[in-house]
Amino acid sequence: MKKILLTGATGYLGKNLLKGLLNSGYEVAVLVRTQSNISEITKLGEFKICHSDKDSLKVLFNSFIPDIIIHTAASYGRNSENMEEVIKTNLLFPIELLQLATEHQVSYFINTDTSLPKELNWYSRSKKQFLEWLEVCSSQINIVNLELEYFYGPGDGPAKFITYVLHELQAGKEFINFSDGKPFRDFIYIDDVVTAYLTILKQLQTLNGFTNIPLGSGSALMLKDLIIEMQQLTGAKDVKLNFGALPVRKNEIMHSCADITMLREMGWAPQFSFQQGIKTIIDKENRLS
Repeated sequence: MKKILLTGATGYLGKNLLKGLLNSGYEVAVLVRTQSNISEITKLGEFKICHSDKDSLKVLFNSFIPDIIIHTAASYGRNSENMEEVIKTNLLFPIELLQLATEHQVSYFINTDTSLPKELNWYSRSKKQFLEWLEVCSSQINIVNLELEYFYGPGDGPAKFITYVLHELQAGKEFINFSDGKPFRDFIYIDDVVTAYLTILKQLQTLNGFTNIPLGSGSALMLKDLIIEMQQLTGAKDVKLNFGALPVRKNEIMHSCADITMLREMGWAPQFSFQQGIKTIIDKENRLS
C-alpha cells in the first residue's frame, strides 16, 4: 500500500500533500494538465508525472497501477470557468478515473470532498454529484470521502478568504468593507490537513466499503471575530473594518464545523490554533519579503 496516484498536485492542497507523501516514503505518480506549471512541484522530490488526457490515463495504468488514488483536483469556478469546465473537472474527469481504478482493481480511492451544501454553487453541486457515484462504486473499490472544511496557509491563492483579508489589512488601506461577519466557519491550517491525510493512509486497511470522514479543526469561529483577530496580529489597527457595508451572500451558510471524532480516534488532532496559523503565515511572508 505504498504506491499512490495523486491528482491536483499543482494546486495548493495537492502541492502540500505531495510534499508530505514524498517525505513519508510513498511512491507517487501525479496527474497534471498539459498546460500546468510543474516547476514548483519538481523541486519536492522524485515522482512520476502523467498528463491527464484520456490516452495518458490509460497508458499510466498500464505502467503504474497504484494501490491508492488520492483525488484533490478541483475547479472552484473562481477564475471565470464556465459551467461545462467546472463539470468536466469535478465530475467527468474523476468518474473516468474511478472507472479505470475499478478496472485495474485499485484498493482505495480517497476523495477530497467539500463541506459546502450541494445547492450553493456549480462547484459544490458537481462535487456532490461525484460523491453519489463514489457511493455507487463502493462495492467495487474502497472509498474514503474527506469532507473538507476551509483550509488556509502561507502561499495560498489571493482569492481565498484568509489570504485576501491578510493582504487587504497589510496594504495600508484606510478601510475595508465586509458583510456583517456573523457566519461561523471552521478554518484548518494546511499542515494539519496534510497530517490528517497521512494519518488516514496509515489506517486505510481498517476502512472498507464507503467511509465519510469530516476534516476540519473541529471548532467554528465567527468571521467577524476572525477578521478582528487578523487585524490585531497584522498590527493594522488603524484600518477601519466596515462590517455590514456589503450584502450577505445569497444562500450564505451560517454555521459550518467538522465533527472530527473519527480522526481523533485514529490518533490525529490539529496542532495549529487559528492564531498560530495566522502568525505562521505572517512570519513566513515577512521572511520572503
